[in-house]
Amino acid sequence: MVKRKRLIPVTGNVPAGRFAAVLGIALLMLLPSCAPPPGPPPDGTPRLVLLIVVDQMRADYLIRFGDLFEGGLARLMENGVAFTEAHHDHSATLTAPGHATLATGCHPARHGVIGNYWYDRETGEPGYAVEDGGPSRLLCPALGDWLKRRYPAARVVTASQKDRSAVMMGGKNPDGVYWYDWQGGFETSDHYARRPPEWVTTFNEERSMDAFFGEAWSVEPLAPETAELLGIESTSLGFTDPDFPHAYGGTSVAPGESFYDGLYVRPVLDDHLASFAVRAVYAEGLGEDEVPDLLALGFSALDTIGHVFGPNSREVMETLLALDRTLGRLLDELDEKIGLDNMVVALSSDHGTAPVPELRALQGLSGGRMGAGQAICLQRLDRRLDERLGAADWMIGGGFLNPEALAEHGVETAVAEAQVRQIVETCPEVARVWTRGELSRPAEGAALADDTRSRFANSFHPQRSPDFLVQWDEYFLGTTRRLSTHGTAYRYDTWVPLMVMAAGLAPAEVTAPVRTVDLAPTLAALVDVEPPAEIDGEDLGSYF
Repeated sequence: MVKRKRLIPVTGNVPAGRFAAVLGIALLMLLPSCAPPPGPPPDGTPRLVLLIVVDQMRADYLIRFGDLFEGGLARLMENGVAFTEAHHDHSATLTAPGHATLATGCHPARHGVIGNYWYDRETGEPGYAVEDGGPSRLLCPALGDWLKRRYPAARVVTASQKDRSAVMMGGKNPDGVYWYDWQGGFETSDHYARRPPEWVTTFNEERSMDAFFGEAWSVEPLAPETAELLGIESTSLGFTDPDFPHAYGGTSVAPGESFYDGLYVRPVLDDHLASFAVRAVYAEGLGEDEVPDLLALGFSALDTIGHVFGPNSREVMETLLALDRTLGRLLDELDEKIGLDNMVVALSSDHGTAPVPELRALQGLSGGRMGAGQAICLQRLDRRLDERLGAADWMIGGGFLNPEALAEHGVETAVAEAQVRQIVETCPEVARVWTRGELSRPAEGAALADDTRSRFANSFHPQRSPDFLVQWDEYFLGTTRRLSTHGTAYRYDTWVPLMVMAAGLAPAEVTAPVRTVDLAPTLAALVDVEPPAEIDGEDLGSYF
């Protein structure tokens, strides 16, 4: 482990929450029957871990647009350790599973967050990953929980535009979790607090986003040769208006629902989150003393804009340039308050996104989108099972076999799974059907080298996952509602940035393949925290 600079003690008032935690430790020390509290951080331990998760940030964006960056992204690329082949090693490349994986060091098969939504066998209804406004569906402790176990006085605060992002990054016992309230501010839930702290209320009352009402998101046109060099193409294809300028919201005459909804698809909301984060650092006393704290931020504008405009759009490029400036400002302000030499900064993403299939078609490449043929074929599954197994309601919601029908007809589960697989694999653009039976078994022989199989297995949770999962052909989008989307085991969805910057870490580019489950234990090691034994990731410190 590299030697870090000795920290200069910080003087001033101790936040009330931290004072109470320290006082509690002192009282415990007076009780002879209690184990002694954990020791203090070693000299030079960073005082703040800043985890940045950029929603839908494909790793190739750093290659395509890297020369244009001048702010925070540029600083991380130039001064950090960049892992250029970092992948989510699971097939459920979605927001909630991705954030949970980065925070816990566990695959969805272990942490249980198999999607943003999934079918609940008990209720018979689809359920949301943060249905109760908290982490009850997250089955593993996260980095913030490990930190608090090692340092009970540590503070853990997360914020994002999305509730599921903020909740998953916060783990089980954070001090504050906040997300966009769709009225231009940030909120939390009753799971964390009956009401937001006063500093959050004050921030919201400033209504700083109202300054964009009546303004436009506008940019200067790119020269054709520059657009071609950067891979920029018009990709509206009837989904949305491709031309700048873009309005912030609809035709309302005062800031309201339409306006605040519209901000969710504009890069200004990322800058708003950064301002909120700086306020949190001061209000919560993050990084003020030798005990390391965690601030985890989920920047979501790239995801919403990527879905609407596609990865080859000018809008995506401008969103990344705006994020670069936003992160530059954030790092500057944290440097002034805490000192970057006293921090660990990490950046990654919850998933990538697929190329727009219509653009691939124009280039003579393979690709497609969900249509009537696929939908009708899947709708006929139950009818075709009737022909093979007898008349019954064989399928229930969410891709589950009906156990009552199996019992009534004396059909073994493995037989029914085989029939489902045979039928669905005849549907257009279906590459493979993965069944409960095969994903529940350890891989053997050649299957050990099958990355796709392992990624589906790493997303399979026996109590929550359906009985079969459909793998569509590469470059085929199983949606008609979004121009581009994600959620597959293919490279364009799994390949994400992973960068770590800290005092004492020499800038480096690591080309060896690593996994996103490795980030949390790597950050833990940098602040002298031991992760639980039951995780899937490992410390990447050997590359430093």
